[in-house]
Amino acid sequence: MTGLFQRIDTVFVPTRNIEQALEWYMNILGGTPGWKSEKGEYQCVKFQDTSITLFLTSEAKYFEPRRSAFNFYVSNAEEAYEYLLSHGVKVEEVKEYGAKYFAFYDLDGNCLEVCEY
Repeated sequence: MTGLFQRIDTVFVPTRNIEQALEWYMNILGGTPGWKSEKGEYQCVKFQDTSITLFLTSEAKYFEPRRSAFNFYVSNAEEAYEYLLSHGVKVEEVKEYGAKYFAFYDLDGNCLEVCEY
């Protein structure tokens, strides 16, 4: 069955407030709104050829500390770091291990990462 699974469609990111999260992902990271569910509990945010899906939840298990399930590719990690820092985003230090990378956190405390290689 080679070729059956073609690409990652989306990554689900929990949020306590869809509207605030959408604004944050648009204003801070430059995403654009995609589809939204009829009841408003899901909101797609597009980043060129990929997307994330914000999903509304108040269940504590979704907000337990964990590392990122995905990262954003950037051409300049230091520039991305300074940009996020200047917008009041909580960031960890830039590390280098064959690539430059660092973790940062959205409004709901979700751990996200940036990678330059």
